[in-house]
Amino acid sequence: MPDPKLLAGPILRRVEKNKVSVWIALSEDVLRVNLKIYASDRVKDESGNDASLFSTTQPELPLEEDLAPVIKFGRHLYMAVVTAVLPSPGLQADQVYSYNVIVDKEDEPLQEDLKTFGLLREKTGAERPREPLGYAKNQLPTFVLPSNIPTRLILAQGSCRKMHGIGLDALANLDDVIKQSVEDVDADTTTNPRPQQLFLTGDQIYADDVPGLALFYASNVSGALGSLVGEEKVQIQDADSGSATEHVVDTYDIPPFLRSHLIATKAGFTSSAADSHLISFEEFCGIYLNYWSLHSWNDNFWNIIKEDILNDKAKLETAVNSFLDGDPVGDNGLVTILRDVEAIGASVRSLVFTEEMNAIIADYPSGEKFQKWRKDIGITLKKQLRAIKEFEQKLPKISRVLANVATYMIFDDHEITDDWNISQRWRNQVLSKPLGRDIIRNGLMAYTIFQDWGNVPAAYQAIYDVDPPVNPPPRANLILLIQEYARRIAAGSELETLRAEVINPIENLLGMGSSTNVVKWHYDVPSGPTQTYVLDTRTQRTFESLNSPPGLIGEDALREQTPNTIPDGSAPFVFVVSPAPVLGLSSFEELIQPAAASVMGLASKAPNPGLIGGLLEFDYEAWGFQTAAFEGLLDRLNTYEKVILLSGDVHYGFSAYLDYWKGSAASPSSRIIQLTASACKNMWLDNIHLFKSGIIQRILTGFGGKLEKVGWKDKVLTTSGVVSARNRLRLKKATAVVPVAGWESGATVSAAPDFRWRLSIAHDEEAPTSDNITTDIDLNDANALKEGYKKIVVRHQKFFETRIGRRIVWPSNVSLIRFEQESEGAPLKLRHEFLTEGKKPKMKHIIPLQASGDELNAPSLG
Repeated sequence: MPDPKLLAGPILRRVEKNKVSVWIALSEDVLRVNLKIYASDRVKDESGNDASLFSTTQPELPLEEDLAPVIKFGRHLYMAVVTAVLPSPGLQADQVYSYNVIVDKEDEPLQEDLKTFGLLREKTGAERPREPLGYAKNQLPTFVLPSNIPTRLILAQGSCRKMHGIGLDALANLDDVIKQSVEDVDADTTTNPRPQQLFLTGDQIYADDVPGLALFYASNVSGALGSLVGEEKVQIQDADSGSATEHVVDTYDIPPFLRSHLIATKAGFTSSAADSHLISFEEFCGIYLNYWSLHSWNDNFWNIIKEDILNDKAKLETAVNSFLDGDPVGDNGLVTILRDVEAIGASVRSLVFTEEMNAIIADYPSGEKFQKWRKDIGITLKKQLRAIKEFEQKLPKISRVLANVATYMIFDDHEITDDWNISQRWRNQVLSKPLGRDIIRNGLMAYTIFQDWGNVPAAYQAIYDVDPPVNPPPRANLILLIQEYARRIAAGSELETLRAEVINPIENLLGMGSSTNVVKWHYDVPSGPTQTYVLDTRTQRTFESLNSPPGLIGEDALREQTPNTIPDGSAPFVFVVSPAPVLGLSSFEELIQPAAASVMGLASKAPNPGLIGGLLEFDYEAWGFQTAAFEGLLDRLNTYEKVILLSGDVHYGFSAYLDYWKGSAASPSSRIIQLTASACKNMWLDNIHLFKSGIIQRILTGFGGKLEKVGWKDKVLTTSGVVSARNRLRLKKATAVVPVAGWESGATVSAAPDFRWRLSIAHDEEAPTSDNITTDIDLNDANALKEGYKKIVVRHQKFFETRIGRRIVWPSNVSLIRFEQESEGAPLKLRHEFLTEGKKPKMKHIIPLQASGDELNAPSLG
């Protein structure tokens, strides 16, 4: 048996007092994977022999269970989520632990571990770069349980990592934080600054927007091993006959950069960046591996990216030409593939090629159309290659972060496709097309084994049973079916019954049949003194009409995803993860985004023109766009009193808080805090400097930084006095909500509100102001006027250079969440600190967990 190649991992996943789970992916089959835990942060090999298995003078912690068999998901894809089960009293908070992963081979037990895989030493030079997982040679990776003391609890969050996105990968900033804490041997473990949990709140990959070069090699991540999973086929429906025909998915028949026509017309998708959209299960798996580990990159892919293409224009040009025209090692170039009409075949060619593309290829080699196309795609390739190089440079640090902090994940839309379930029309359009169904299913199959499995390992436990139950739990049933799918694809056998016996049951579990989802993706996890509830806002949506904005979670699903009461009634707060922010920027969501969607839609020539196209282009799916679902969520969260929401999605960072009054209560019954960190690597509006200015930040967040509303539930309301037509319309709805601002004097509503709330946008109190000139300018003092303007100009220049304001963070970012207290017994304050790309200054928002002073005054009409 060949030595197993580590494709990705270890990734530290769910960690609890009595259980620790680690995810790992290998290229070859092994007997099982073991997990050893050590009660020390200084577990280090003392033998001095790099070739031996890891040995240490530190004793292992006693375990009740510490092994798991690997599961085969393709020809060269084997995975395990191994869980170490510890007897009582288990692990202790505020203590650092180490772990080692040991791979048992059938012929030679205990042959490989983190040391022999080479993961505990640095690699440089001609080798693929690697950071030692333990932050020093031969030292094991470590982790810390969430502290039970709020002021010692530290969480991290991030979202939206696109391989070729704009900006440096900010997730690597967490590596610097962990490294500092590990290297500071004198640090008090009770004040250790390292994050204890990391929540990745969506878009861990961009399935709809893949760099063409990465897609070209996605199915063959491991170099000489060949296909990762095996030859897959998808069904494509003929427009005339309505019958579906199976087609092989590969980058020869369906090349990179030419998939958007197929994706739009045959899958019904609406992504505006689908030129290299993932299609097969194998492609999804390959891209996940590429996003998490440099070890998984195809040798030819790596040979292109390892060159200094950021600073050497000649090498960049060579890389572009190699991809387009072919390279010396025998890979067909994109142009060669496109011109090979006989090999591709007319039936597949018609699916991929538009009339425009046929004309371009017919113009080869020196025609004007072909030369323009080649120049344009060359420019795109250069941009992508530069961004991939930046991604590659940070990836070793990110792999180390994922190995040293318990990591929890949830999908948003890009794990499957942009606009996934954005409207009922979209669902009808896509699920009626065989190719649309195939892509969604393949994406969710990959999500299952790469993300969800580690979130809730216990839900998959039945797959390890010697005698699996006849009716296994939904998640276990799903992964067993995925395993069977991969077995048949890898062997090329029993394919004639694959759809009836495997694919259809998978789709039924995923809610793609006549019934709703059987598999539920939400989960919860203990976080020190409290609990974190991770919501599924993609597959449990409700729709009022074909084109209306969605309710991100239906009423029944909301009750299922959140408990009636917090399990520990004494918990000082509760965390809730919603991939899309619940509390958004008031001006942006109330005015700017809807208006922009309308303008963009009317000007669009996309497959979905008009207002629908505009809503798709501007992701018209914020919580606040569907009043009933939004207010239902607030009402549910109100029962917890102090709620901290973690979100991503929007490609900028900010903090907000909402005080909520129930009925006629004089004081707010809850404070709901919104913490949004986005994007890790996919900056928005990087070159539009206007959006970085202080005045625009004030406009986007509301000039006063506040929004007040009152509402009624299931009431028949009448008004007196002068009331705007828009407010009268709002008051006719079952959930009637109106802003308190803008009412004419004497206007009234017939009943007292059932609820009230005030939304406030946080800002950095310590940052120098760029949007308030009164502190620097005295209009009555000529000298102060002159010097004040100088200060303002200098400050604005700094803001434009760093893109760090007081309210909104535009650069790539992740954030740290911690708590502080002025004195024992004083109210807790939350500290939300943004870590941005490079050496940019930090921005932090400090928000008390309870209202005080004027904040206690309830909003009222007039």
